[in-house]
Amino acid sequence: MNKTKHFIGITILMLLTLVSCKETKNEKATVKEELATYAKQKISTKCLADSVWFATNPTTGKRKTPAPKEDISSVFGNNETVSNCDFHQWSWQKFLWLTNDVSGEPLFMKNLIQVDNQNTPVAEVGSSKIILSAKENRQATGDILRSNSAFSKDNTSYDVYYSIHVDSTLYNSINKYAKMDKNQYVDVSFPVGALELKVAWVDAKAIKDTSSYFLTNASIAGKDTQVALLGMHVVGIVYNHPEFVWATFEHDDLVPYYDWEKTTTSDIPVTSETNKLFFNKNATATIANLASHYKDPSKDSLNVFAVNKYGVPRQAKNTFLDTSQKGAENYNNIDEINKSVKSQLNDIWNNYFYNGSIWVDTEGYKYPTEQAQLLNTLGDTLSNSAPGKLTRGSVAAYNITMETYEQLGFSPPAHIYQQSVATLGNCFSCHSSDNSPLTLSHVFNGAVLKAKNKTKEETKQKHLNEIVEFIKKLK
Repeated sequence: MNKTKHFIGITILMLLTLVSCKETKNEKATVKEELATYAKQKISTKCLADSVWFATNPTTGKRKTPAPKEDISSVFGNNETVSNCDFHQWSWQKFLWLTNDVSGEPLFMKNLIQVDNQNTPVAEVGSSKIILSAKENRQATGDILRSNSAFSKDNTSYDVYYSIHVDSTLYNSINKYAKMDKNQYVDVSFPVGALELKVAWVDAKAIKDTSSYFLTNASIAGKDTQVALLGMHVVGIVYNHPEFVWATFEHDDLVPYYDWEKTTTSDIPVTSETNKLFFNKNATATIANLASHYKDPSKDSLNVFAVNKYGVPRQAKNTFLDTSQKGAENYNNIDEINKSVKSQLNDIWNNYFYNGSIWVDTEGYKYPTEQAQLLNTLGDTLSNSAPGKLTRGSVAAYNITMETYEQLGFSPPAHIYQQSVATLGNCFSCHSSDNSPLTLSHVFNGAVLKAKNKTKEETKQKHLNEIVEFIKKLK
């Protein structure tokens, strides 16, 4: 009897073991299949806008986009897994958050500090008026962008003006370090969340139909003026990126685009069937229209165009230029997220598009000190976007309202079709680390000069002189 029970017990145990082994194999197979499916989905996943960004306040009916996560717990906390799309999603979400309605004005006008080029406030926080001085119509190089008179209400050409806005984090950090000796902040970078905006405006009379533009009150040289927002740089610090992420936005259809599809061994002249804000329908433009005339801005062209859509450089027959960033991946992600936003956004900001962003690959360097040291080592070569270099995203990043005449770099080719990685220009061409990541911000550099009793005009001239010297080095 005992032998029989013993035999039955062993038999049952063997059966259970076999079943268990079979279940384990099945479980492993299932897990393997699930991982394979997930990997396949991840590869095919499009770069989309989260529906949460477009949620509205049930009381006011206004959009209330949450601020994007930027600290170590965000997607940026892991440099090995963060994706190209993550940066584009941050850029759009940040822009939407900045344009949330706060008591009838966008958040950036209510909560940020409008400052001059030395970090001195020019208006009270919460002011519903943009303050623009008579000299705020010059781009970083000294060029002046003017509108197409045929697009206006009164057959007049108007200058584009610029305002600078910073959050309290950046404002306080600049004030903290600007008075110190440089050796005290060599490896220091701005904290996560630090934010700077540059915004392009034009007198609303420059536009016959302003229904698709955000309009607000401004003071231009002391004169009350209604202005239209044309473009915005959104520049912010996220974890693992002390160099800032440099994102840019523009109003739709300001200029025509260069035709890379038809380009082979010569440039294609640019025309437009309709008048645009910066291009007359009777004009024919060439590379000469994009030339910088910083010494005499009166020679700057009134008919300009965009060369590289989304800041992704092309070459003959519309192929992507070989750079440090895979062009197709970057372009497609930007295009997808723009379409995704357009399909869900229902306010005035639906008339603006994301024109790309640029950042640096800091993987393998610890945040923040090692990454700061990396930026210091790269110095004024930070913008180099040759294959194998560290720039990522839109390596030819520009905003048509702010870098109009530098789209082809500071040492442009003789012809557009000759565009190469050696001639590319981007945000890091002007913004580099001069022995400290803090110097990537021109506002910080201006505050340093202010601490040395230099004027705003002297600050602007010094920056222009530095660009001129940079251009000379390239030649």
